[in-house]
Amino acid sequence: MKKATQTLMFAGASMAALVANTNAYALGTIAGTSVNNTATVGYSIGGIAQPTVPSNTASFLVDRKANLTVAQVGGAATFTSYSATSQVTTFTVTNTTNSVQDIQLAAANAVIGSTTALNHTDTYGVTNIRVFVDVNNDGVYEPGTDTATYIDELAPDASKTVFIVADTPATGPAGGVAGINLVGTLAVGGTPGTMGAVLLPTTVYDPTVVGTVFADGAGSVDIARDGKFSAEAEYDIYGVSAAAIKTFRVVSDPINGTTTPQSIPGAILEYCIAVQNTGLQTITNVNVADNIPTNTTYFPGSTYVGGTVLAGVCNIDGTSVADSSAFNSTSNSIATTIPSLAPTVIGTTRFRVTVN
Repeated sequence: MKKATQTLMFAGASMAALVANTNAYALGTIAGTSVNNTATVGYSIGGIAQPTVPSNTASFLVDRKANLTVAQVGGAATFTSYSATSQVTTFTVTNTTNSVQDIQLAAANAVIGSTTALNHTDTYGVTNIRVFVDVNNDGVYEPGTDTATYIDELAPDASKTVFIVADTPATGPAGGVAGINLVGTLAVGGTPGTMGAVLLPTTVYDPTVVGTVFADGAGSVDIARDGKFSAEAEYDIYGVSAAAIKTFRVVSDPINGTTTPQSIPGAILEYCIAVQNTGLQTITNVNVADNIPTNTTYFPGSTYVGGTVLAGVCNIDGTSVADSSAFNSTSNSIATTIPSLAPTVIGTTRFRVTVN
């Protein structure tokens, strides 16, 4: 009897993945997707093909590659002033995990003396720090509307705008800088309207359970692969916003008149105080006060406000101010108010005296 010759012919693996969600994401296959694979074996006996034999089905669930990013919007400082309230900095938080996630949010001052993301030295801290989510996705903080304090059920590839809202102290260093960090922490999703618990990495592999692997990078105040990401913004106090220069000229004297006049007794001198807005926002109610110099007498009707400067010299312009408003005979002083000065603009107050 002839020995039967048996030939095994492996038809190769045929992937038959049963995908629960067929949407395409930049982040890869959605976590929890079941991937199934069954092999078949074909063979012949005596040259006659036999029925194929299936293998068992090898199955696993796609695990969670946990990641997120946080970025400040605009990349510039938020300018403010001391005693200001509810000052806003804006961030974008993006879920780069291949599953829906809740994201917990927290904010804290940078360490005083540290270097901020904008390469400035932190010199003070803001107070009353709050964090809110942009509920209606308009990119504008709206008190009473944007009240959510965590991101709920953020889909893969999706982003959300987040606001840090803080007050500045009453006083602080000139030109102060306050770095502030927003930290996003991945949390368990799946229950709308409830903030999930902090997501934890998986330590033991189980193909029947969705595991978690942290893939996040290092942020401004967190390390890589910790399930968090952070970014820094800063609140900068407007620098010195006004500079004043006082000059004078001899208008006339009783001997020379207006031709090369000298500051002899009886001469008329004109003082000019030029105020320039050196800051980045309009300043208002610019009050100028000056005492009438010793050995001189105020020249009635000589006060003008709001004049200009040409080539570093005060122009003879502006609006006349009545002595009843400008001159105080008791204190022997003048006081004026320039209503407002836009950034870089110069306004003047000028008045005249007679040398005793």
